[in-house]
Amino acid sequence: MNKINGLIGNNGYTNSATDAKSGTRAPTSGTSGSIGSEETSVSLSAEATGMQQLTQQLASPPSFDQAKVDRIKSLIAQGQYTLDPAKIAARFHELESQ
Repeated sequence: MNKINGLIGNNGYTNSATDAKSGTRAPTSGTSGSIGSEETSVSLSAEATGMQQLTQQLASPPSFDQAKVDRIKSLIAQGQYTLDPAKIAARFHELESQ
């Protein structure tokens, strides 16, 4: 800051180059310093809304029967869970034909 005639500062005059060096911004006339006083709205397309819903669904925990999973895990660990290859193949065929 400069000291001129016993006053510190720039005597009320602003210089954008000086203000840029000091890291302060010179006030511009007609502004109150508030930014974004106008209300802004955003609307999403149907596709964006669908993507937002899908993202929320994927972020939520999966819905499955934990008791059934635990029972099957126990049967596998005991060697008592049998697989039916024909049933598995039929289910894969059903899924692939959809």
